[in-house]
Amino acid sequence: MNKNNEIKSGSILILTEGNIDQASARIRAISYIPLMEAEGYKVTHIPRVPLRPDSLFRKYFLFPLMKRFLWLKRTIALLTGKWDIIFIQRLFIRKWLMQIISRKSYVIFDFDDAVYLPEKPRRRIHKTGIMINYADKVIVSTEYLNDFVGRFGKKATVIPSPVETDRIFPAHSNFEREIPVIGWIGSYWTTGYLKVIESALQKLAEKFRFIFLTVGSDPAYKIPGINHIIKPWSLENECSLVNEIDIGIMPLTDDEFSRSKGGYKLYLYMAAGIPCVASPVGINSTIIKHGDNGFLASSENEWIETLGKLLSDSGLRKRMGKKGREDAVKFYDRKVCFSMIMNLISEIQ
Repeated sequence: MNKNNEIKSGSILILTEGNIDQASARIRAISYIPLMEAEGYKVTHIPRVPLRPDSLFRKYFLFPLMKRFLWLKRTIALLTGKWDIIFIQRLFIRKWLMQIISRKSYVIFDFDDAVYLPEKPRRRIHKTGIMINYADKVIVSTEYLNDFVGRFGKKATVIPSPVETDRIFPAHSNFEREIPVIGWIGSYWTTGYLKVIESALQKLAEKFRFIFLTVGSDPAYKIPGINHIIKPWSLENECSLVNEIDIGIMPLTDDEFSRSKGGYKLYLYMAAGIPCVASPVGINSTIIKHGDNGFLASSENEWIETLGKLLSDSGLRKRMGKKGREDAVKFYDRKVCFSMIMNLISEIQ
C-alpha cells in the first residue's frame, strides 16, 4: 500500500489501550467498527489487553499470556500488515515503530483524558508527544486537550465521546416515581469524585426524600446518612440502569486531569432524557447550559440548591431532560461523531 494512494474503502487497523470492557476503547474506537464496515472498510482490531479476568486462574495465568500474545500480534501487524489507516486510541507505540508505520500508512491518534499525566509525567509527555508528532491526524475529546496538542505545533480535531441515542433513550415513567433518584454512573476508579458532594447530599437528605444510586462505583463505598444503593454496571443493562435515575450528577475536582475529561456521563444522562447537575470544570461548562438542560454547581450550597430544585419539581426535571435529549441527538450521537471522523479521513486522502 502506498501512503499516497486514495483511501476510499481500504483496510483499517484499530489499536486500543483497553478492550471492549474499558470505556475509552469501547466508546471512542471499538463501537465505530460496524459503521466503518458499513462504509466498505475492512477493519481489524487488536487491543493491548484481553478482557478483565473473572477468576484468579485467568488473572494470574491466562491474562499475562494473552497480553503477551496481543503484543506479538500487534507488532507483527504493524511491521508486516498493509493498512491504509492505522487508528490508535490512547495506546503508546515506540518511536522506531511509529517512524516505520507513518511512512506507509495514514496514522490517526485519538486520546481522551490527560494521558500524559499519570505516573512519571515527563516520560508520559514524551510518549504522548511521539504519538502526536508521527500521527497524520490527532483526535481529542475536548478543547483543553487540543491546547496540549498545540504544544507540539499541531491542531487536533475535537470529537466528543459519542453516545448511542438509539440504544440509550428515555423511559416514560422516569418522572412518576414517588421518591426521586439522584444517580451517578462511573467506575471503581472514579468513585473518589463522589467525595465532592458527600456533605451536600447528607444535608439535602435532611430536607428531601430521595434515593442515591451509584452504578459501577466501588462496592465498599457508602455515604452515611442517606439512602444509598450501589449496583454493578454492565453494557447490556446500561440503558435500564440509567433509566432508574431521575437526576444525573457529575461532580469533579478542579484539577488538570478533571479539566481534560470528556463529559461522557453527561451525554449518557442527556440521551436518557435526564437533567444533569455537574461541577463547572472543563467541558462540563460547555455541555451544560445552566438552567436549560441542567445546572452547574461549584459549591456545597449550589449543589444543595440545584438538586433541591430538581427534587421538588418533576415538571422542571422533565423540561430539562427533554432539552438534554435534543442536545444529545443533535450534537453527541455516534452517527454525528462518526461523520466527523469520516470528514477527517477524507482530508488525508
